[in-house]
Amino acid sequence: MRIDLLLKALCLIKTRTLARKGCEAGSIKLNGRAVKPSSIVSIGDRVEIRFPERLTVIELTRIPTGQISRKDRAEYFRVIRETPLEGDSGGWNA
Repeated sequence: MRIDLLLKALCLIKTRTLARKGCEAGSIKLNGRAVKPSSIVSIGDRVEIRFPERLTVIELTRIPTGQISRKDRAEYFRVIRETPLEGDSGGWNA
């Protein structure tokens, strides 16, 4: 599954367009590397999402086949770290 679709499917980012913009801005990384929106994710991959107010790192435990409800999304990843960011953290808004 493409990373932009994954982020939308897991309700981590509101729209696929925003996920694509986050990838293009370098605010989303896959296994520590900047990604293109079309990058393919696999189970065990670590996804880093840099929101303006926090940094979230997750590890994928399952790949969804479609849109997942917010209440069920915890079955698909585990949160490795969630760190609040202070000061100028960039202009990307998800």
